[in-house]
Amino acid sequence: MVGFERETEMLIEQLVTGPRELDVISIFGMPGLGKTTLAQKLYDHEAISNRFDIHLWCCSSQSYDNRALLLELLGHISKLDDSTKNKSNDELAEKLYRSLKGKRYLIVVDDVWSSEAWDDIKRPFPDDDKGSRIILTTRLESIATYAMISFSPHHLRLFTKGESWMLLKENVFREGDCPQELKEIGKQIARKCGGLPLTIILIASLLAKHDKEIIYWQEVGESLKSNMQGCMDIIESSYQHLPIHLKKCFLYFASFLEDQKVPVKKLIRLWIAENFVEASTGSKSLEMIAMDYLMDLIRSNLVMVAKRNSLGDLKAVNVHDLIYEFSLKKAKCGDSLLRIHDQLVAIYPSSNGSSGHLNIVEPACEDSITTLRFIPSEYSPSVDLDLTRSWKHLRVLDFSSVKLDKTLIEALQYLIHLKYLELRYFSNIPDPIFNLKELETFIVTGTYRKHHIPNSIWDMSSLRHLHISRLHTYQLLQDLDNLKTCSNLVINAGEYYQKFMKRLPNLEKLSCRLRGKSSIKFFPAFGSLNQLKSLKIGVSESAPVVDPYGFEDFTYPSNLKELTLSSLELPWSKISTIGRLSNLEVLKLKRNSFNGRQWNIEDGDFPNLKVLKLKNLGFSEWTASDDSYPKLEQVVMQSCLNLKEIPESFGSKCTMQLIEVRSCPSIESSALKIKEMQIDEMGNSEFKVNIRK
Repeated sequence: MVGFERETEMLIEQLVTGPRELDVISIFGMPGLGKTTLAQKLYDHEAISNRFDIHLWCCSSQSYDNRALLLELLGHISKLDDSTKNKSNDELAEKLYRSLKGKRYLIVVDDVWSSEAWDDIKRPFPDDDKGSRIILTTRLESIATYAMISFSPHHLRLFTKGESWMLLKENVFREGDCPQELKEIGKQIARKCGGLPLTIILIASLLAKHDKEIIYWQEVGESLKSNMQGCMDIIESSYQHLPIHLKKCFLYFASFLEDQKVPVKKLIRLWIAENFVEASTGSKSLEMIAMDYLMDLIRSNLVMVAKRNSLGDLKAVNVHDLIYEFSLKKAKCGDSLLRIHDQLVAIYPSSNGSSGHLNIVEPACEDSITTLRFIPSEYSPSVDLDLTRSWKHLRVLDFSSVKLDKTLIEALQYLIHLKYLELRYFSNIPDPIFNLKELETFIVTGTYRKHHIPNSIWDMSSLRHLHISRLHTYQLLQDLDNLKTCSNLVINAGEYYQKFMKRLPNLEKLSCRLRGKSSIKFFPAFGSLNQLKSLKIGVSESAPVVDPYGFEDFTYPSNLKELTLSSLELPWSKISTIGRLSNLEVLKLKRNSFNGRQWNIEDGDFPNLKVLKLKNLGFSEWTASDDSYPKLEQVVMQSCLNLKEIPESFGSKCTMQLIEVRSCPSIESSALKIKEMQIDEMGNSEFKVNIRK
């Protein structure tokens, strides 16, 4: 078997060492990765075959049949006679139990789909402290986790490019060599398989059946995606296993570009606007429920994690090429049209506007189109369509990659069912747009200093996400209970604006810039935002804070997890308030957010901080005791040119994982010294130091 050598070695060690109690080795991953093949390799390995008294293999599958599985296992132990075949399920389970009792056994249970099936399967497996093991394979992370006893589930990865080529070559030429003229095209074909072993094997089978000619191999490479029916059948079974609400969410990936890393925030907001997300009777928000949906799809291995933030939270996801093609075939119902169950989604490529203009005519169809989006490209063409006629049922409208004229902007007011609206920058937003009472997400991308935002935007009580450049605060007559995230908010100094913040009781993420005067020292009562988890504060360049020390009443929300400060020019003594925030996990200090020569950390400060990022700060001395930053994992330093060294106490923190130094030559030696302490004294061989000039 090509590939997974390191994984095989690790799993063999778990099979032959570890606790004497019965334990489970769970292998999970997307369809076609080779879970069963890896299990078979382990099952047949010499080190394994010599260790266990009994070796059994069974397959659960989606159509789980307890009786059939019991008979299959018993058939491996002895020949089934009529007496055994006529026993009840309980009698069969008892017979299997007695056959295994007192023995060291290895059982492979392939393709488990539910926790109920697993509970049923494992019932006759005795635990006699003999070091018995069960290998379980599943597509679902939730099942792998559910079955776990001591060993963490093993998530099977995609093949590397080198492994893909080796597998293709081995299956085409067996013991022979690949002709030199086929190597390059062969490697290209292997890469196009996207690291999925099943796909590689299917293509290799096709290549092996024909003459080894470069022209034919080129044709296969060009038409690769049309020869995947075997993989599609596998993906189909995973899709059919999804509940209806997850089927809708999964098919929505067809509305993005192939291989696109889809931002999680945007995906979730679109799902909500499409009415895919069902509200619960509990306290969970729609966004939290949508995230649960996404995690279910990831655990089903139909969706992959593409990017995480410094805390490990999801930032972007994508789907394998084959799975994308499957979703597209399932959803596509015409040119530029996708049908996702009872909804029609219109997707247009903005690249067709290379001439500078796109003329859109609504497709002829009986049902109303609920979504109109343009796929981003290197062009930003102007678009021409009549919104006042046949697009009036739209719930989602994404114009972020095209230009709109004034007539089209004004016509937006007629789309009274809109829940999601994303636009490119423009000079003015007409007041009637803010009569869209169902709008939940309003985003204007890009920057344009002169555009005017009417005060009536604050009357849109359904808004959940508001992201517009240079958004100014005005008097709020009512609480905006639904608003969850807001960015680019410009907040003026004065006691009046403290009251503004109290009108946003459920805000979870805020990015803002402050404008102040030396005679007015009141700033927003951030402490009143009890639900706020992420806060970013800067200073407006057009009206900077003249008196940087007028922050006597500056407070932070107690539940804050992430804080970013920039250009505030505060004295380092003011950071003690931040250090006492018990829930803070990420702190980013940028561009003279604090001024002064020395930063001293007191004992017990930053009790839960995990990530610290410092950029363009002028301090030269930094001291921290052994008791500060008790949970710190990552430190990133950039352009802190005056700093002489990183606190030596970081070398004895068992939680540390990474120090990254960018353009800070004076602290490189102290970072390397901390690495030496972490490895030699703390035994932390995984600790890393990245130095970038």
